[in-house]
Amino acid sequence: MEISYFRIHSKLFEIIWPKEISQSILKEQLRVKSYLENEYAEGIKEIRMGFNTLSLRLIIDISDKECFELIEEIKIQPLKGFEYRSKTWRIPVCYDEIFGKDLNQLSKTHQIPVEEIVRLHYSSPYLLHFYGFLPGFMYLGGLDVRLHSPRKEKPERLIPAGTVAIGGKQTGIYPSDSPGGWYAIGKTPVNLFNIQQDPPCPAHIGDNIHFVPIDREEFYQIQKKVQSGQYHLKHD
Repeated sequence: MEISYFRIHSKLFEIIWPKEISQSILKEQLRVKSYLENEYAEGIKEIRMGFNTLSLRLIIDISDKECFELIEEIKIQPLKGFEYRSKTWRIPVCYDEIFGKDLNQLSKTHQIPVEEIVRLHYSSPYLLHFYGFLPGFMYLGGLDVRLHSPRKEKPERLIPAGTVAIGGKQTGIYPSDSPGGWYAIGKTPVNLFNIQQDPPCPAHIGDNIHFVPIDREEFYQIQKKVQSGQYHLKHD
């Protein structure tokens, strides 16, 4: 797959893939990230992932010529020794309209019944590409094209933690109370970010996410278990 680079300054540059959201790009990103961490860990401060980029913050300076040489090195490496393993997490979501306050708006926009919007959303498997925006906010690929929705022109001041929402070509879950411009379609009673845990986020980049529809009664039952420490998110 073709890659390029952009040198922002002497200690920051990006490796860039084609502009699309795909599993094949994610797999290659993870392989390249693993290679760089194994071969150049002493010179790298941090590697951040996007849908189509790896952003490298460096400890040492790097010239444009060295960036070019590194990209050429990556291109010819077989990048063996990296095994792509993923878990499948099943996250309960209540799509009741008390939580999905934007369902009716999306129904009007797309000319799709609310029930069909919900079905399309939970029927699709999602791939966790990276975390961003907020600690624990998952950027997921795989949203049905019929649900793609431009972000709100005027963001909400407060979206409650656990809200499942749609924005652009993605869906995600707000891990904490936050402003936001995505459309709320439901809510999970599960905490997906806990700074007291190690790791704070149970799902890893490359894992699969499945949303499991639950009713309002189930939501409050699970919520009570979460609050008492009796509920633990499971994976396949």
